[in-house]
Amino acid sequence: MGSRIMHYCITARLAKELKIDDNQFFLGGIAPDVNKNMKTPKTISHFVRTNNEEQIFADYLGFHEKYLRYMREPFYLGYFYHLISDVIWVEEIYYKKIKWLPQPDKKEAQLKYYRDFWRLNGKLIDYYSIEYRPLEVKSIEIEEIDYRYLPELVKDLENDFAMKDEAKEQELEILEFEEVIDILERTVKECVAISMKT
Repeated sequence: MGSRIMHYCITARLAKELKIDDNQFFLGGIAPDVNKNMKTPKTISHFVRTNNEEQIFADYLGFHEKYLRYMREPFYLGYFYHLISDVIWVEEIYYKKIKWLPQPDKKEAQLKYYRDFWRLNGKLIDYYSIEYRPLEVKSIEIEEIDYRYLPELVKDLENDFAMKDEAKEQELEILEFEEVIDILERTVKECVAISMKT
């Protein structure tokens, strides 16, 4: 539920923590969001399930179980961590700030939220001192996505980097920078902890 750049920052931090120097890990870290390029529901690529309270979540353990034999491969690990990141982001940001708002307040909050993603791109790239790594697309055996659309997603990421300075000086409307950093750092810790258990 975070932006491409947020996922890229998390992946860069995880690559450092877990000593993974492989561009396929970075590609996997953004890959679930290829659903936009494929024009298919997010529910498929993000393994979305509904819990007993009728709340939706990305079933990262379901992904892990289904692709267990591939889980040592960097692309699949990146994909796995993306799903974990989305669970944390939805619980800590989306549900608390947007999900339960009445209409039309909710729609207005969503617009602010996506504008903030754009503003945060440059701020996060600078804060984490990350650089774009060329991402080569290879054939991937994941039923939920079509890897042939990944070059479009990679191009979107390249554009995020190319345009990073366009809105970074603008004030955020609904998100807070320190809060976003806190969630990203917590996500890295939780992903590392989960990787020790699985």
